[in-house]
This record gives sequence, structure tokens and C-alpha cells, in this order.
Amino acid sequence: MLKIKNENVLIPIALWNELKNDLYFNELIEALEDRQDLIEAKKEATEFLDFREYDSKRLETIKNV
Repeated sequence: MLKIKNENVLIPIALWNELKNDLYFNELIEALEDRQDLIEAKKEATEFLDFREYDSKRLETIKNV
């Protein structure tokens, strides 16, 4: 089910989606996704972006999905 590879924990997509739809684990999965988005945004950043501005843009993209 879960695998550890190169100091990373790999979770199958089916399990990820199941946990995302579970009310108990939903917030944890969303927090992990937000954290990953933030890490990627920092890597791509060419200038400083205020967190509130980043969060509002993130919420806009979520609403458009």
C-alpha cells in the first residue's frame, strides 16, 4: 500500500482519492496539496509574493476547476 522510496512516502492515487473524499482525512490531504503547491511556487518564483496574495490566487484557481 504505502512505499518508502528515496526518503519519500509514496501513496497510491486510489488511496489518495479515497482519503480526500473522507471527511476525517480531507483537511490533511488538502494541507499536503497546499504545501506542495507552495513548494513548487517558491521554486518558480522570480520575485517575492505576499502570502495573502498567493492564497487569493490559489483560491481563484480552485474555484475555476
